[in-house]
Amino acid sequence: MNLNNLADLGSVIGIFLVALGLYFSTRQFKLNRTMQYMEYLSKPEVIEVRAAVDEWLASSSDDNARIKHLEKDCKLHSQVRVFVSFCNQVSTAYRFRAIYKDMAFHIWFPFIPNYWEKLKFYMLWRSSQGYEVGGDFERFAQDINKHHFRRNNSIRRGKK
Repeated sequence: MNLNNLADLGSVIGIFLVALGLYFSTRQFKLNRTMQYMEYLSKPEVIEVRAAVDEWLASSSDDNARIKHLEKDCKLHSQVRVFVSFCNQVSTAYRFRAIYKDMAFHIWFPFIPNYWEKLKFYMLWRSSQGYEVGGDFERFAQDINKHHFRRNNSIRRGKK
């Protein structure tokens, strides 16, 4: 083996190690980002916002009555927008693969699908006002549900 062959082999090994390092760095970034979203949801001020949203959603089964309530209560509407914005941020991070998919499916089930169903009427209302909201949120909720449906079916088949 001459010096040129050894240099070529060293270059190939170096490129491989850089690629491996990049892979693990990206993976770690995604894991950290996924956990940051989860930690954010545990902050006291976010817990208060979520409680206000839950109380508002439980206040009536009539979507129009809930919308009218928002139109009268600016603080509540602001809290709903903050909460929806958070759900959209997580969903957009999923869309652009900025979070770890398998972990996200595990962590955000049933949170994202449940809130998508509860807030779908709100997204339609905001869309009717000219805002683009909810597309990534809906897609993430559907993907989580599909993942858990497939997972539960494969578990059931494995037990039979």
